[in-house]
Amino acid sequence: MRKIFQIKTLSLVAVTIGLLLLNSCKKEFVITVQSNNESWGIVKGGGTYAKGTIISIEAIANTGYKFVSWQDGNTDNPRTITVKTNETYTATFAGEGGGAAVFSVSAKQKVFFSPGNLEYSTMGSHAVAGGGTATGTWRFAPNQWEIIGVDNKHISSTYTGWIDLFGWGTSGYDNKYPYMTSTTHSDYGNGENDIAGTNYDWGVYNAIFNPQTNTTDAPGTWRTLTVEEWVYLLETRETSSGIRYAKSQVNGVNGVIIVPDNWNSSIYVLDSINTTTATWMSNVINAGNWAKIEATGCVFLPAAGFRDGTSVEDVGSYGGYWSTAFNNSYYPYYLRFDLSSFYPSYYCGRFYGQSVRLVRSAE
Repeated sequence: MRKIFQIKTLSLVAVTIGLLLLNSCKKEFVITVQSNNESWGIVKGGGTYAKGTIISIEAIANTGYKFVSWQDGNTDNPRTITVKTNETYTATFAGEGGGAAVFSVSAKQKVFFSPGNLEYSTMGSHAVAGGGTATGTWRFAPNQWEIIGVDNKHISSTYTGWIDLFGWGTSGYDNKYPYMTSTTHSDYGNGENDIAGTNYDWGVYNAIFNPQTNTTDAPGTWRTLTVEEWVYLLETRETSSGIRYAKSQVNGVNGVIIVPDNWNSSIYVLDSINTTTATWMSNVINAGNWAKIEATGCVFLPAAGFRDGTSVEDVGSYGGYWSTAFNNSYYPYYLRFDLSSFYPSYYCGRFYGQSVRLVRSAE
């Protein structure tokens, strides 16, 4: 009897060990789902699951926004996943051109603004209009308030960092390179002609990486405003809030907020609206509040300074944004603002490095 009991005991131990080993193989993993901006959309389906479990995650866009892709480029929505390890899935949302994000630039034309100022690096390569590729990478600044500042002084054909102050028409087309430092006016642009709709326009000629959608936008997706459009946007346009622009300081950076056509002014109270002589401190906005304002479609143009050759000046106290319009043999038009002035149709020498902010059609 004792031997039989011992055999049964040993069998029970073996079964117990087997079950423990089996359970140890059933590992559980955490699937984290998140949005690139919860004001734009939310994600469902995360949690803790056993290895091998098949689950579904879904990105749900808020009104006025759309799902673009997951961080790895996958566009399935809902998306089916087989759990293998701890993983994080980030859904990228972007404005789809709903009322809050639209800006009128003429009585008939409405646009969306790019999510940041244009930047360039000599690293990498990119597609250009007409087929083929060119050296370097174009992108929009990761945040609207971000500027390169004095580091633009390193500009050259061999400098591999980012720059964001460009001579007029320096898209890379026809040997008009974004890293040009010549101080001869005629070296820039398209002779004595506007650059609207031509390859001298940065957005028309180049593919540009868009951090808002985590995609590279094809040549021709974006364009530069004409001087008439800058004037209409900032001086003529009617908006539901009565606000067109307001000088501001966002996350410590001076500049100008431009408000969409149908913006609800109860979202945030802006002072000294549509006032050319207002100070930056009229509206001091921290990063948290700006994220909420930005989610409703507002645009911020930082005072990025200007470049003369390799000398960078007035960073934080001066903003200059090119238009496509030619004035005369020396001067194209541009938007200019500083602490005491605001001119949507000023003009200066073509060789000065100025900021570039692009738009695309909303229709």
